[in-house]
Amino acid sequence: MVELLVVQPGDIMFTRNSPAATKSAPTANGAFSAVSPETNEKSVIGNDLKIIGQGLKIIGRGVLQVDGEIEGDVQAAEVIVGEKGQVTGMVAGRQVVVRGKVSGIVCGRTVALQAASNVNGDIHHMSLLIEQGALFEGRSRRAKSEQDLNAVLEGSASQQLPAGGIG
Repeated sequence: MVELLVVQPGDIMFTRNSPAATKSAPTANGAFSAVSPETNEKSVIGNDLKIIGQGLKIIGRGVLQVDGEIEGDVQAAEVIVGEKGQVTGMVAGRQVVVRGKVSGIVCGRTVALQAASNVNGDIHHMSLLIEQGALFEGRSRRAKSEQDLNAVLEGSASQQLPAGGIG
């Protein structure tokens, strides 16, 4: 079940990919490949939205800014959790910037916890920046390669499957 709060027109923005962009498949190198994002579009989940869903996964191809509340996983080329943003679940991207609150795993080639951030969970990264004033409760795990980061994503996905797997 997904709960979506109703907002006034113009309060939030969602971008729609062109038909050509939706045909492309994920890169063979996985979510953390060195290839630039497939789109430089920016999608924003507004601060008046609360998105809840069991097994929910929001995936963007460019920049995804979360200013609202999400109970589920978020993945994009670049993920920004704004000062009022809250994510309960995994946050993954080549670049992850946290200004708000995350309860769950953060996984990114580059992860930055800015001064107003509050992260409760493990961070898997190749590069990590923690500004003064940021709150971080968890473990920092430096990955040696992008394959290690992709293994974290795949491991998290397999843990969400039912006991019998996909049948």
